Amino acid sequence: MHAHNTKMLLIFLILMLLASCTPQKPSVHQIYVFGTMVEINIWHDKPAEVQHTIDEINNEFKYIHQQWHAWKPGRLQQINQLLRSGNTVKLEPDEIIFIRRTINLAQQSNHRFNPAIGELINLWGFHSDEYPITTPPPSKPAINTLIDQQITVNDLVLNRATLSSKNLNIWLDFGGIAKGYAVDQAIEILQNNNIQNAIVNAGGDIRSLGHKPKQAWRVAIQSPKDWSMLAEVQMQEGEAIFTSGNYQRYKEFDGQRYAHIIDPGTGMPVKNIVAATVLANNGLLADAAATALVVAGDDWRQMAKQMNIKYALIIDENHRCRATKAMSERLENLTINCQAID
Repeated sequence: MHAHNTKMLLIFLILMLLASCTPQKPSVHQIYVFGTMVEINIWHDKPAEVQHTIDEINNEFKYIHQQWHAWKPGRLQQINQLLRSGNTVKLEPDEIIFIRRTINLAQQSNHRFNPAIGELINLWGFHSDEYPITTPPPSKPAINTLIDQQITVNDLVLNRATLSSKNLNIWLDFGGIAKGYAVDQAIEILQNNNIQNAIVNAGGDIRSLGHKPKQAWRVAIQSPKDWSMLAEVQMQEGEAIFTSGNYQRYKEFDGQRYAHIIDPGTGMPVKNIVAATVLANNGLLADAAATALVVAGDDWRQMAKQMNIKYALIIDENHRCRATKAMSERLENLTINCQAID
């Protein structure tokens, strides 16, 4: 599954000073899913337990990929077809939890993060694995037809174990939080298998588990302009750090570049914010909030407050860096001036 909120690369630098009972080096495992390489580093002294855990995570990732792919055959396509034909969908327990959390995040963001605009994303041609896209942009009337309907998750009716929609043009697209959900699931599987120290890196979107004795994990935030390092952040136990950017996946036509992140209010690609990085206590929240901050543009600080995001950093179209005061205090080795916003 592609993520519509493509990411500024986040490189974590791991320093090897571990307790004697822990392996000196992590076992490194790679799983290709969602169009990206997920790397899992595990510090654990029982290789058989580690392999069992990786197999379980691999199976879970395959399940999520098939379950929630935005445009390929799978469970989400089935759900969308039922909703768009006016039918009620009976949901499984894990689907209920995921969809309820997604609805709550969308509402919390004032629908800046809007997983109900799959038809608009498809209209722009972003339901594709091939980038950059060079087809013409959609016509203004076609965009306005969808925008005028103001399709949001408020059109969904989640009643216990059933889901229906009041708008037959709804098209759910969870690309904006697929990685966040998958990373959280991986962390849960690691915990359930009694692994206490690990880090999951999904193409630069990271969540940590536990810590290294005497050392914290450090993450380098890279510039979307030239991939140089902007700053480093020391990860706290269990944190997730996610970035949403509009500079990697895009449509280019007739000399004009269109970012793949669509503003649900205008139907047009975002411009003001090039990238937003969010630190939160889980991947789902960090992923959704990063997208919401990019869409919010100049109102990013208010959006962060509204979503209870304490740690956020944004890079605007002029390559200016701004961060919440709390985030600013955690930035180390800055190579760019980053204004702290209270």
